Amino acid sequence: MRRKLKQALIMLSTSVTVMAVNAQPDPRAMAEESLDKLSAADAMAVDISIADEAVLHDGFKVRAFREGEILLNREDGFVFSRSGAIVDQKIAFDGENVYGIGKNLEVFAIAEMPDDTSVESAMDALTEKMGAYLPGRDLFYKDAAAGMFDGVTSGQYLGLMPVNGRSCHYTAFRSEDIDWHLWIGETDGLPCKYMITSRWISGQPEFEMTFSSWNLSPELNRDSFTLEKPDGYTEVTFDAMQSQPE
Repeated sequence: MRRKLKQALIMLSTSVTVMAVNAQPDPRAMAEESLDKLSAADAMAVDISIADEAVLHDGFKVRAFREGEILLNREDGFVFSRSGAIVDQKIAFDGENVYGIGKNLEVFAIAEMPDDTSVESAMDALTEKMGAYLPGRDLFYKDAAAGMFDGVTSGQYLGLMPVNGRSCHYTAFRSEDIDWHLWIGETDGLPCKYMITSRWISGQPEFEMTFSSWNLSPELNRDSFTLEKPDGYTEVTFDAMQSQPE
């Protein structure tokens, strides 16, 4: 009798464990599905809110807040804008030129790009060669999931959590240098919030971007991404434009 009871308890324990494992969502699959929704879209528009931390020389951590929007058409161009007390900038590409407007410094930058420049190579050139800042650009590449999961060593699903009134699945991932987190809308499967923690920088500063009002079929064309020099603004190089503090 004891043997049968022991066997029954083992079977029950195993069944509960299997049920628990099966009930736990796969965080990587969930995040990849969300990123793939963006990758599949030919165009998109979204409002963003940014909280960006910096650690001062004495270890004091400060946080800057900015708001803006991202417009992107994979064939024609993009606009990344952000506005706050210190930085108020708009960076764009229209298939021919890259543009920058710095409202705080009243400066304007423009540079011609090679004829074969794609939207993604323009993003690379702006950030890697010109020092421009395109917040959250990792999520907007065609192969976003492959790039973001390169080097990831582990992931966790941490349940449903509210983000600006939306119920969102919370997934978190670890790589060698950073932890990154993606909250995903329960109903639409689109990103609610994206956060990066730099583990090996003193103070472990965080970058956080919250998304709202996703539109994966906006009416955008090249004119949507061409910026004009505002009256009274000084034309500068991109290097000079980026000299203002973050």
